Amino acid sequence: MANVLHLMNAGGLLPPELAQEVRAVAEAALTRHAARLELDGVDVAVRVAPWTLPETGVLGYAPLPHFVDITLTPDNPNFAGGWRTELPATLAHELHHARRWRGPGYGRTLLQALVSEGLAQHYEVEDRGGPPPYAVISADLGGLWRRAHPLLDSADYGHPAWFYGSEAQGLPRWAGYALGYELVRRFLGKEGGDAVTWANAPAEEFRNAWSG
Repeated sequence: MANVLHLMNAGGLLPPELAQEVRAVAEAALTRHAARLELDGVDVAVRVAPWTLPETGVLGYAPLPHFVDITLTPDNPNFAGGWRTELPATLAHELHHARRWRGPGYGRTLLQALVSEGLAQHYEVEDRGGPPPYAVISADLGGLWRRAHPLLDSADYGHPAWFYGSEAQGLPRWAGYALGYELVRRFLGKEGGDAVTWANAPAEEFRNAWSG
């Protein structure tokens, strides 16, 4: 089965020249990462909408094993200078999720979410040359891990608060992403391999990596 990129631009929100370049960049990234992840039968929708990361004007979502949604906001002042990196990196991240959906799944517990997001972030490093911005926060990761530890097996841990931040709960933005990145970094440092090697590994294998 082929992987198909759908550039959804019937309204002309992407000017022709930009649309052509977006398609070329996205198709190249889809071809490259689908081959490395051994993925087929994936529909990738690329569309213009206002709900993206303010820092980049790009956002990704992979809710299913065969579907990835990439959203662009060209009017965002940060879009023009960075989308050629952010688009393929975001697509890499979401395609890793699609691959994981075909194995153990994204997961319902905090530990499972940390591992899925940590692996996807390590995979996108290939396109970035370094950690993604949501992997690096100024908060004390050790303190956050101690707070997260009792919730690792909970499915009611509060995903939005842990991954997008909650002032009321004292959780910084992207805490879950940064914890996941660090957990997987420690695991890979001990076990070797990379985000592709461990794409289908159960989250349980990562449990003791922080201090083990």
